[in-house]
Amino acid sequence: MKFPFYLDVSWGWICITFGATILLGFIMHLLSKKFYTLYVFVRKFSILDLEFPVSALELSTYIKGVFLLPKELSEKSLHALKNRLYINFLFIPLKYATIFLLCIKLSQKMSFLGNYIFIILSFLQIIPFLCDLIENFYLLKKLSPNAMVSTDTVHRNYQLLAKIKWIIFLTAVVFCITTLVYFWLIGNFSYHSLVYLIIIIAELALIFILIKTTANFSKIDLDQYQNIGN
Repeated sequence: MKFPFYLDVSWGWICITFGATILLGFIMHLLSKKFYTLYVFVRKFSILDLEFPVSALELSTYIKGVFLLPKELSEKSLHALKNRLYINFLFIPLKYATIFLLCIKLSQKMSFLGNYIFIILSFLQIIPFLCDLIENFYLLKKLSPNAMVSTDTVHRNYQLLAKIKWIIFLTAVVFCITTLVYFWLIGNFSYHSLVYLIIIIAELALIFILIKTTANFSKIDLDQYQNIGN
């Protein structure tokens, strides 16, 4: 018996949302190359440093450090960080829509327990979607030269949102990938669907090429700034 829910999902829509997701992800990757802060010394940082800081003080220090940089570098880093967070408002719905559609598609190929598991995983994406939005708003609000150190309760809740987001999202991704591989190994697929597999591979190959060709994009020699923190 299957879960009494049906949504007609085509592989074409999954290819479109996936392609848009990784394209925005690539743009955000380029922007992250311009993330610099003064934290003991001038250094690069990533969005994961802001998502999983050791403490509320460290998060505040990362943000304040952006404003303590020389004007040109500070403006470049702050502009990139803000744009990355703004683009994330487009990236978030596309990312979770892709997983939602894929889970629904796979649920239609399953029966009994598998059908229920993928239906549940698809709708569970609402939780990390909301967590991601809250986290993004929180970081945008924190971008200030006088970024306050959050209370322990606020910081714990912030980190809890990040953990919930990644656990639910990655669980769905692992289930989807392992199921797709399983269907491939047992030959449970139509030859028509191979077209969409080729499209997905082509999208990934294009992004890989773009990443390689922009490897030195906005590379800055930080040695000239290393006396600032002294």
